[in-house]
Amino acid sequence: MHVLIVHPAMYVYGGAEIVIVKLANYLSEKGIKNTLLTTSIIPEIQKDLQGTETIIPKKQPKRGFMTLLSHIHEALTLRKYILENINDFDLINVHNFPSELSILSCPKPVVWMCNEPPEMYLGSESRYQSVSFLLKIANRFFLMLERFVVRRYIERVVVADEFNARRFERIYGIKPDIINYGVDYEFFSRGDGKSARDRFNLHNDFVLIQVGMLTPLKNQMESIKTVEALKEKIPNLKLVLAGLADGEYAELLRSYVCRKGLDSCVVFTGQLSQDEIRDLYHASDVALFPIKSQGGWLSPFEALSAGLPIVVSTSMTASSIIEREALGIVTDDFTQAVLEIYTEQERYQEMAKAGGEWVYENLSWNRFCEKMVKIFEEVM
Repeated sequence: MHVLIVHPAMYVYGGAEIVIVKLANYLSEKGIKNTLLTTSIIPEIQKDLQGTETIIPKKQPKRGFMTLLSHIHEALTLRKYILENINDFDLINVHNFPSELSILSCPKPVVWMCNEPPEMYLGSESRYQSVSFLLKIANRFFLMLERFVVRRYIERVVVADEFNARRFERIYGIKPDIINYGVDYEFFSRGDGKSARDRFNLHNDFVLIQVGMLTPLKNQMESIKTVEALKEKIPNLKLVLAGLADGEYAELLRSYVCRKGLDSCVVFTGQLSQDEIRDLYHASDVALFPIKSQGGWLSPFEALSAGLPIVVSTSMTASSIIEREALGIVTDDFTQAVLEIYTEQERYQEMAKAGGEWVYENLSWNRFCEKMVKIFEEVM
């Protein structure tokens, strides 16, 4: 079996990219030939791939940030390279949007690892609510085309949890398979907190951290407002926002921090490596995830692996697991949750320790990859 893994531009090393690296390396370890097709890849990801061939177009698609035309251009670029190399592969495994559109008229079996449906970007739940009427209409027709392609050309769909399964079935009328992602517990349980405290000047502080690219759907504004509400109640309170900080939303956050006089309380790190994020977890006291219903699935479990109490929003896709297993606080009142953890630190450190043990016992990458390969074999 030769698997073609398809993903759009890999310009950050986020959760979706980790999933691909873990799956590709597992396939290589098991002697299953695999190739990654992507429109670009950062060196850190390329370095971590072990035995995976890569196909990267020489001419990069033009990228606007989350624009309809850039999605179409990227999907067409991926499709061109799929069709040019189609006879080399037995199965195609597509990942992030818009890669599922690239398999239009593809004669090989396709499995979609759907981290989140494109409705998150282009539909009623997206950031495009304030755009022109014509663009809203264009987005609607684009989503209709996308649903047709998924229903017609994709044999199996995999999602990470029950929340995503219900959402996917509502949108597409297809019942997906559920396979929880793995978490690299061994990696995140060992970190150099002192190094991170020295680098970002976090000594003698009560540190909150949110990991992830700065976007409206990650909702970093809520974390900033939590600091604003608590800075007089918690001495030496600091918030670390660890993630790519480009674009309009990042500027909005910086402007708010400056206007509210929070410059000494909020640290923007920019894009960091996985090693640096791990160290920051070990330098922090609480991890915040006020995420709307898109992305960020892995980060709370990585924080738990580092022994960190977590607070997640009710709309965060893994919130049902976290609430069911009592791994952290699930709420939309982040101010009250952080204050509660601050006043009862021993209790919540015990909860985080138990949560880390649950992650170790239940979320392994080997288990995730074994189940993915089983689905590959079934569709073959």
